[in-house]
Amino acid sequence: MKKNLITVIILALCVVNLILNVLIVFVCMPSAKKTNNLISEIASVLNLELEGNNDTPTVALENMATYSLDAQVVNLKDDGSGDSHYVQVGLTLEMDKSSKDYESLNTVLQESGSAVFDEARNVIQNYTYTEVTEQKTQEDIKRQILESVQKKYATQCIYNVSFSKFTTQ
Repeated sequence: MKKNLITVIILALCVVNLILNVLIVFVCMPSAKKTNNLISEIASVLNLELEGNNDTPTVALENMATYSLDAQVVNLKDDGSGDSHYVQVGLTLEMDKSSKDYESLNTVLQESGSAVFDEARNVIQNYTYTEVTEQKTQEDIKRQILESVQKKYATQCIYNVSFSKFTTQ
């Protein structure tokens, strides 16, 4: 009789274990799937951010060249405060030496670097002090300067513009 009672208890415990496992599958698994989906979405967003700057072409290190312009003062757009603000900005153009028009462009830049700065000045003067202090706006300014210079010289040899100095007041 004792043996049968122990067998019944073991059978009851197995049934309870089976019921608890079924509950775990139907209660915990949907939330685990939701968590997994959330993690996958976050990973894809992070991956997009890592790959998000694909509009800048990759250039081999030996083909990289820079052309630097000394820092100059540029007046900023009036923000209505009555104060005049300016930015002291130095530019560096990054160029691809393997580009077919690199030599001619480099010669032109050596002779007329001030024309490049005029393009930059035309872009920067459209912004107020508050706007240029924001990082996003500075990135937009770089992009606009790059597009303007590429258009002016009809070249894709210049692939990036960076600020060697950017001081606002």
